[in-house]
Amino acid sequence: MVSALNLPASKPLASGLLAGKFAPGDTFAESDHRHYNANGECFNVGETFAGLKFAQGVELAEKVRGVLPGEAKMAREALRWVLDHEAVTTVIPGATKLAQAEGNAAASELPALGEKVHAALRELYKAEIAEAIRGPY
Repeated sequence: MVSALNLPASKPLASGLLAGKFAPGDTFAESDHRHYNANGECFNVGETFAGLKFAQGVELAEKVRGVLPGEAKMAREALRWVLDHEAVTTVIPGATKLAQAEGNAAASELPALGEKVHAALRELYKAEIAEAIRGPY
C-alpha cells in the first residue's frame, strides 16, 4: 500500500516557481543553482525548476495559480497540494527568511484543496507540464 511508505516530499516549490513571484526575465546570482544549473550543467536538470525551462516554468506556474483557490499565498497552496497526498508525511521546502518558514508551516493548517482542484491540476499537468519536463525527475 502506497500510504504505508510515509514519503517526504522535497523541492515542492520547484526552485521557487510555485511561490508565484517570478517573471520570465528574472535573473539569479551566479552562486545560485537556478543560474548555474538552469540547464543541468552541474547536476540533474530536474533539480532546478523541476526540469522546466525557467520562462516556461513561470508561465506554467501562472496557470497553476489559476486553478488554486486563491485565498492563501500560492506557495502555501502548493504545499497544501503536496500534503493532501496520503503517502506524504513530510514536506521539505526551502526558506531564506523566517516569514517564509512560518508561511510554509502554515500550509498544514489550510483545508485540503478538494478533488475538483486536484483533478484540474492533474489535467493541467498531463496537458501542458509533463511534456515540458527535461531529464529524469
